[in-house]
Amino acid sequence: MSTRDDVIALLSELVVCPSVNPSDRKDLQPPYGEGPLAELLAVRLRAWGAEVTLREVVPGRPNVIARFEGADPSRSLMLEAHSDTVQGSDMTIPPFEPAVRAGRLYGRGSCDTKGPMAAMLLGIRRVLDEDGRMPVTVYFVSTCDEEQGARGARALISKDFRPDLAVVGEPTDLAICHAHKGTLRWSIRTHGVAVHSSAPQRGVNAIYHMARVIELIEREVAPGLRGKRHPLLGEATISVGVIRGGTQSNVVPAECTIEIDRRMLPGESREEVTEAMRVRLEALKASIPIFSYDIEALQYYEPMEVSTDSIPCRLMAEACTRVLGAAQFVTAPWSANAGVFAALGVPCVLFGPGSIKQAHTKDEFIELGEVEKAVDVYAELIRQCGVAREWPAPIT
Repeated sequence: MSTRDDVIALLSELVVCPSVNPSDRKDLQPPYGEGPLAELLAVRLRAWGAEVTLREVVPGRPNVIARFEGADPSRSLMLEAHSDTVQGSDMTIPPFEPAVRAGRLYGRGSCDTKGPMAAMLLGIRRVLDEDGRMPVTVYFVSTCDEEQGARGARALISKDFRPDLAVVGEPTDLAICHAHKGTLRWSIRTHGVAVHSSAPQRGVNAIYHMARVIELIEREVAPGLRGKRHPLLGEATISVGVIRGGTQSNVVPAECTIEIDRRMLPGESREEVTEAMRVRLEALKASIPIFSYDIEALQYYEPMEVSTDSIPCRLMAEACTRVLGAAQFVTAPWSANAGVFAALGVPCVLFGPGSIKQAHTKDEFIELGEVEKAVDVYAELIRQCGVAREWPAPIT
C-alpha cells in the first residue's frame, strides 16, 4: 500500500475505536474510557515485535508502553501520544465513523491526537521495515487522561521508566513546539443560608456572594495579570468557565460554585499562583463579615519551555530539515503532557501533523498530507537519534 493508504487505514482504525475521557464517570461503557484503544494498540505493537506493558492508572484506564530495543540500548527515545479524546456528542458529523473527503479524514480524535499517534506508529513501522531494527531503544507510549488532568503522564515517569528524551505528539502544524503555557484550574464555592424567598433577609445568598467573587476576578485579578508577560508566550490569563448555584427560584441559594482556568507562564509556580488567589479572597472576606468560601484545585498542567538549542530541539530540527526542507519553531498558549514530562526531568518537545484549530471542534478533521509528512519526520528522527553526537545525560 502507499503511505496515504496506510495512513487512512490506521487512522480510521484508531478513530472508530472511541476513547472519550470519562472524567469522573464510573461507567466505562463505550464511548468512554481508553481501555479498548489500549488493547488495540497492544495487539498491533506486539505483532510488530515490541515488548508491551499496560499499566492501569485508574480502573479500566491504562497507559500503553511499547519497547523496541535498539542497536544502541544505552540511548532511549519516547514517542508519546495520549489515548483519550474529548466527547463527541455535540458534533455535526458522526464522531466515530471516519470519513475521507477532499484529502481530509474526519472524526473525533482525528486531529487531537490520533493523527499524530498514527504518524508515530507508521514512522516506527517504516524504520522496522527498512532498517530491520531501531538504532536506539524506542518507546511508543500512549497515556490516559491527558484531557482531564494528565494522570497518565504523571504516573508514567518513575525510577523504573525514564527515557532520555521525548517527543509529544500534538497537532502543531508540523512545527516544533518548544514552549507552552501551564494550566491551573480551581473551583471556588461560596456558602450561604437557605431560606424561603419570601423572606430573603433571613438567609444569606451564596449567588450574591459569588457575584462579588466574579467581579473581583474580572476587575482586579485579570487586569493585574497583564503585567505578567513571557517573551514568547505573552500574558498570563484567568477565566471563569463554569457557574452553578441554587436549587429553585423560590429558595435563597445556600451554595454557588464557579470553575476557573488560570493559564500560567514558565517560572510561575502552582503554590505562588494559588496563594495569590487566596489572598484576594481573604481580602474580600474581610470586607464582608458573613462571607464564607472554599477553594479547591481541580487540575494542573505544568508550563514548559526548552531552548531551541537543546538536544531534543536540534534532533527534531535536523529531521524536519531533511524531510520538509526547513524547521519551524513555535510556542503554544495551551497545555500538554510535555510540561509534565519536563517537570519530571525528561527533556522533550512537541511535534505533529494537524492544526490545533481543528481540535475539539464539531467537525474535527486532519489533513492526510500532513500525516504522511509526519510519518517521514518521525522515521527520520529515530534515525537521527542513532547518529547524534550529543545525547542528554541520564538522570539518576
